[in-house]
Amino acid sequence: MDIEGSIVKQSLNKAMISFGKLVYPAFIQQEEKEVFCVFFPTLFPESGWEYPLSRGKTKRDAKKNAQKDLAYSLAGFLYDNEELPKPIPIDDNKLSSEMELIDIETSFEPYAEEIQEHLKGRHWHIGYYVEENDEYIEAIGFKNDNGTWDIFYEDYSEEEDHPDHTLLFTVKLHSEAEEKFKQFVEEVILKRRGH
Repeated sequence: MDIEGSIVKQSLNKAMISFGKLVYPAFIQQEEKEVFCVFFPTLFPESGWEYPLSRGKTKRDAKKNAQKDLAYSLAGFLYDNEELPKPIPIDDNKLSSEMELIDIETSFEPYAEEIQEHLKGRHWHIGYYVEENDEYIEAIGFKNDNGTWDIFYEDYSEEEDHPDHTLLFTVKLHSEAEEKFKQFVEEVILKRRGH
């Protein structure tokens, strides 16, 4: 087993020992004929109302797929050094008549091997948008042997044939990476360009 696989396995083994059954509120809604979607708006507040986590041809299939997809998503939180979000009830005043409130129960154990394999290539994209010239500047993060994240910036200067992959910093959390990359772009890249 490679080092990254070992880190994934250690992270998930801790999670499986610490957490048994996990239950999160969701709603299910039929989107098209023979397509049922499961949404987690309180688990994913930025996109959970618009984008389903799971789909299925029947309600039963959609719920079963949601159990697996929820386990994968929660394992991703742990792998990223984040705490598991607390289950927050969905305000039923925000639901339409087509939306049915449900609870999805899952655990890591049935999917542990698949999750370990899935997380091996996990990486972060950290971006900064420069509105005045419609430019998106990006860094990429990879988990290192210490369980923290190394953030790299690929400088694609016009005069270079190959980018210079520069290690900018190492962080524990995604929010730290976003904050530090924003600071790097504003204080280094944009100043260098005369913005």
